[in-house]
Amino acid sequence: MKKNILKKIIIFYPSFERGGVEIILLNLINFFLKKKIKIVLIASNVKKNIFQNKLFEIKIIKTPNFVFFPDRINKAFSASNALKDELKKSEKKNTIILSLQGSSLAIIVSKFLGFKIVVRNAEDALSSTIYAENKIQSLIVLMLKIFLYNFSNKIITNSKGSGVSLKKILINKTDKIFPIYNPYLKKLNKKNSSKRYKYLLSVGRLTKQKDFYNLIIAFNIIKDDVPGYKLIIIGDGHLRDELQELVNNLGLTKRIIFTGWKDDIKKYYLNSKLFILNSLYEGFGNVLIDAINYNLPIITTDCKSGPKEIVDYGKGGFLVPIKNPKLLSKKILFCLNNYKLSLKKSIYAKKYIKKFDCELNCEKYLKLIYKTLNE
Repeated sequence: MKKNILKKIIIFYPSFERGGVEIILLNLINFFLKKKIKIVLIASNVKKNIFQNKLFEIKIIKTPNFVFFPDRINKAFSASNALKDELKKSEKKNTIILSLQGSSLAIIVSKFLGFKIVVRNAEDALSSTIYAENKIQSLIVLMLKIFLYNFSNKIITNSKGSGVSLKKILINKTDKIFPIYNPYLKKLNKKNSSKRYKYLLSVGRLTKQKDFYNLIIAFNIIKDDVPGYKLIIIGDGHLRDELQELVNNLGLTKRIIFTGWKDDIKKYYLNSKLFILNSLYEGFGNVLIDAINYNLPIITTDCKSGPKEIVDYGKGGFLVPIKNPKLLSKKILFCLNNYKLSLKKSIYAKKYIKKFDCELNCEKYLKLIYKTLNE
């Protein structure tokens, strides 16, 4: 039987965001372009000059302002219309959809028009619902996944743990789930910092998921045991004012610093003593790859998927339970007081993160896409 030739990948990503996901998206696009595959990106908030390549096309969506729905849902509806228009002028045998976000609507459109679709599930489906800030909205999203993901052709999860979580809700459809780690790590950093300051570093969106609240409480518990140390929090989000008020009330304004998002984040990794990720849940945990790559010892929560796989279940970093500031504070002290052991774990982690190599995992994406197109 003659195989279909992959000529075009339509990437569906309604809410283009900065950070780890943006890096993954750009890494995938660059890899596909090198393979001479035409890419159409359907997204919002993207600069048109992001690529200078004739094989790359951006469909920037205009978001309707429906006050009844959150911004992300508005963007997903608008993007689904753009996807429908693009599919109508595409060939089924040479085109596939790769959905990185808003996959439920993308599945409906692709199946209605008879196209194959690979969706990426980026987080622990169950934990993200349990700990959601908007429980009703999150429950609706979960129910849509339970029903509509069954109609996708393949599902990529970005960790083994998130794959296990998804298998619990997709009855008799577990053969279509493929864990592929994020194509995130471009190259190993070979430089080590000549001087590390008394900085504890954490990076992420200021949302409930990242649980900066309990990280701040943990730091407050040990503030007198770590004189001169500062907690540096890089990121932004809707909880910033609330978290800043907490810091103010604890009298820690000179010791806990919110920097917002930084383009020159590398220097923070190189100058800090310890990296802490205190998330309630993760699909993966890209910031851990960055921290390990710059030789930082790691403390991360033992959530159900992602981080513990990156630190090889504790061999490459320290694990603590979620929502437990007392144990987190004790672990911070232990890491600082036993810094040689902490560095030993970071050396192990540096060798281990090679499995998260960009080219390696982009190739896995492409192989699965080819396989799906020809089934």
